[in-house]
Amino acid sequence: MPNENLLSPQPTGDSIGHRAPVALLGFRPGPGGIPRVMLDLIDGFQRWHVPVELLLPAGDYPDFTRLASGKPPCFPLSNGKPERAHQEIQSYLAQRQPAAILSNKERTSALLADLREQGVELPATWLRIGSDLREKIRRQRFWRRAGYRASLHRAYLAADGLIANSAGVAESIESLLSRTPAARKPPLRVIANPLNLTRVQALSKEPAPHPWLADAGAPVIIGMGRLVAVKDFQTLIRAFARLRQHRRARLILFGEGRQRSMLERLIRRLGLSEDIALPGFIANPFAALSRAALFVLSSRYEGSPNVLIEALACATPCVATDCRSGPRDILEQGRLGPLVPVGHVDALASAMARTLDAPLPADTLLHAARRFDLDTSVTAYLEALGLRPENADRPE
Repeated sequence: MPNENLLSPQPTGDSIGHRAPVALLGFRPGPGGIPRVMLDLIDGFQRWHVPVELLLPAGDYPDFTRLASGKPPCFPLSNGKPERAHQEIQSYLAQRQPAAILSNKERTSALLADLREQGVELPATWLRIGSDLREKIRRQRFWRRAGYRASLHRAYLAADGLIANSAGVAESIESLLSRTPAARKPPLRVIANPLNLTRVQALSKEPAPHPWLADAGAPVIIGMGRLVAVKDFQTLIRAFARLRQHRRARLILFGEGRQRSMLERLIRRLGLSEDIALPGFIANPFAALSRAALFVLSSRYEGSPNVLIEALACATPCVATDCRSGPRDILEQGRLGPLVPVGHVDALASAMARTLDAPLPADTLLHAARRFDLDTSVTAYLEALGLRPENADRPE
């Protein structure tokens, strides 16, 4: 029997009405696009009067001050031994009886699969997958790939449904399950990451977060993300160096990570210290994007890069690598911005120059961002979870 004491102390936060909640597992805190997506999703559910509750390790909470709907109730979920986490989930289910579960992390999805195999009755349980599995498997060490693939396969087949945040991610899921009989496969839906466009417009008007964005000097190009290998800022810096040979421009890379020192050495070696800035993490990316002449995504792989959607919502012209996966979907096969081969310095420099010379109209980019509107994505999530919006009160 689950130990009810594992739920002590009682959660803090405000529940909405008397409807059964949606339980969210594995929604991580911290800076970056994914936590912003998760907070927008929570706000969106609660705008539809669907209460949300979180199961997270103690203290491992998002920045709830960003939520317009207030802090949701939070329950403990151990980061340690699986046995304890199993008990915590069972205690939560017995006490709160959620209408549905949405898991966003491989660990929590594996825990739910464990419980299903143990015969524990779960409500409608859906998994959100936000990365291209082909790339994730390929980047495992050779001797770990088979085991990792098997663990994903097991978790996915134990779920009632799967949500991919882009067509490319959906393709990678279908590839993983390709040898599974159709009758055993859970339903798979593609639902774009939500974006609160009203909030983006408000935040984009806040003061410029860097002096280069406030002056009328050379056009400013922005890259944004963790300073890690997968973002491939080396290629962006080298492409900018080619561009800088022919025109005035500046490059700001917002973000932090373990490649900072290496990137700073590359910038010095190329003689670009006066033209490239690495100011670190930025809490409000929209105030920067809205003032940039160009946003560039140079990643080696993605799931559905939120920052590319955010750039469109700020009417910022974009260039992106044609990586797995997301950029091709978001930029509509290149109609909304050039797509270039991964790691190709000359192609990236050329695309940057062309886009600076002939940017798409702001209205075109803003219109394209509307398909990522918060209510559109939230409605699709509610339908997938069996909480059909027509049975819910519409948000005001």
